[in-house]
Amino acid sequence: MKLIAKYNRVNIPITIATLLISSIGFYFIIRYVLIHQLDKDLRIEKEEIIHYVKEKGTLPETSNYKDQQIEFYPATNDDFKTKFLTENGLGRQDGETRSYRKLEFSVTVNGNNYKAVVKKSLQETEDIIQMILVIVFSVIVLLLLVLFVANRFLLAKLWKPFNHTLEQLKQFNLSSKNIITLRDTDINEFKELNETALFMTQKVRSDYESLKKFTENASHEIQTPLAIIKNKMELLAQSENLEESQINLIQSINHAASRLSRMNQSLLLLTKIENRQFENKERIHFSYILNRLIDNLEELPATKNIRVIKNIANDFFIEMNEPLAEILISNLLINALKHNYQNGKIEIDLSGNTLTLKNTGPAPKIKTSELFERFKKESTSNESLGLGLSIVKMICDSYGFDVSYNFKEEMHVIKIIFSH
Repeated sequence: MKLIAKYNRVNIPITIATLLISSIGFYFIIRYVLIHQLDKDLRIEKEEIIHYVKEKGTLPETSNYKDQQIEFYPATNDDFKTKFLTENGLGRQDGETRSYRKLEFSVTVNGNNYKAVVKKSLQETEDIIQMILVIVFSVIVLLLLVLFVANRFLLAKLWKPFNHTLEQLKQFNLSSKNIITLRDTDINEFKELNETALFMTQKVRSDYESLKKFTENASHEIQTPLAIIKNKMELLAQSENLEESQINLIQSINHAASRLSRMNQSLLLLTKIENRQFENKERIHFSYILNRLIDNLEELPATKNIRVIKNIANDFFIEMNEPLAEILISNLLINALKHNYQNGKIEIDLSGNTLTLKNTGPAPKIKTSELFERFKKESTSNESLGLGLSIVKMICDSYGFDVSYNFKEEMHVIKIIFSH
């Protein structure tokens, strides 16, 4: 979920709730103020009636207007309390139901007690309140509309520098010499983000270059003494008067040096793939490369009398680095040959966008998915480094190919689904 959407999900409901609660409170405040003003008018009418009684010594005439009514009723209790009431009643002129605010109080005329009732219509007050509510809700709708537009467009514009920085970081490539370009912004947080992003990418590139040089130098420095050791062992093996135990020792040392050399080359290859040093792509004829490498290795199956069954599409092309494609195919073929039975078989199928390679062999003792890890291997032979399938997995991951390894029907099955 995007940050703006998350912000809107929190901000808009809170804003709506705040406006609604404020509107309800505003309604009661306005109603209280208007009724208080109406009560004040009723008190003025009361003072006028009392003043009239004192001056004239008689009750004023009753009135029955649309908005105001004055009535008098005989009362027996001279201790009558003044009180305000709200009631509904029929208007005497139009017969419509109206709400009234009334004031009841006692008045004494010539020793006789009367209950005076002064009513004023609440219709005008209610009309004012309704008009205020309409205005308030109109303002709420307008505010929500403005808030939506602001969140949709203004906030999106404010976040443009962040989105641009994020896009540049997504496109950042260690193997490329291009430096990420970030937009200028007057927002302090985005400025700090851009500065941090530039610093980190430069540091990562610097560390990558250092690691790349170290790997290349280390590989070269290791290969040189290994080559010297092998040459010296070969010269030593040609010496005269060597005992059998000495010959066996020389062969063991030479074998260990060869194995260490192969391991060094494999680890260097893995590092180069991880560091994306095989970035150059081209449209290669994968079917031709596959057939060619199978033919180059045809002598190896013959040593174990392994039958190779091929079903390879003629015109399968793919975008990838050709040396990596050759390494991928070679490791798959060598793995199928190395971990096979005497008189076993290998089935190779390339159709659609899928390469499937099956071979007979003993059932794996560990999970097949673990065999893609480095130095994980089924064979106990010193010839196996446990890096062949790791290289296959690394190449597939770098190109987004889906690779899987299963053991079905007494067959090891490696399947690669290429993405076009």
